[in-house]
Amino acid sequence: MRNFGRLKKAAAVMAVAAVCVSMNIGTVANAETLDDVETNSADVTATYESSETEIVYSVDITWGSLEFTYTEAGAQTWDPSTHTYSEAEEGGWSYEEGSNILTITNHSNSAVGGTVKCETDETYAETITLSMDADNAVYEDSNHFSVINSADPVTWVGYFLSDASDFALENPDGADYVEIPFELSGDPDEFEGSVTVGTVTVKLLSATGHTSWGSFFSQNYSSL
Repeated sequence: MRNFGRLKKAAAVMAVAAVCVSMNIGTVANAETLDDVETNSADVTATYESSETEIVYSVDITWGSLEFTYTEAGAQTWDPSTHTYSEAEEGGWSYEEGSNILTITNHSNSAVGGTVKCETDETYAETITLSMDADNAVYEDSNHFSVINSADPVTWVGYFLSDASDFALENPDGADYVEIPFELSGDPDEFEGSVTVGTVTVKLLSATGHTSWGSFFSQNYSSL
């Protein structure tokens, strides 16, 4: 009889456990009538994914060192092997090959455009001029580059770089780019060490929907 009592108690515990499990999954348990039971409901959610291709911007801006050296006229170099001086050098500015060039390359799946401006530091503005050698700028299309201030020297140019996917059709590694060289002119007063004589600023904007510099410029002039 004692064993039978224990079995009845165990069975009752199992029944309670079964009711708890049933209630966890939403089943009404131990209800004498359904009149007072609230109706169950659940929200249905949905997410819309557009087929529009996402734009990914990737633009390389590569700077040369932009380091220039001014050599005073009449400077000579001593050659200890011949005990002679070199011929007097003419005064002027020099730089290492490629160090004066800014390169902007568009790897985005959207066209981009913008401006490049240079400004001489006011401390040296009376004797030195920082400008762009626009005649030797390198660009893919004449509709993608423009000198904005026509005065000499050139200190403000605009550029437009096509969607890189256009280039990828013919050359997977190809991308639209522009190379802009800078130059210094003038005869500065003597100064010591390396000094900052000017600044170059690049402005970059989305040009989605445009196919040329002219179209982009007309719509974004105020932003440039």
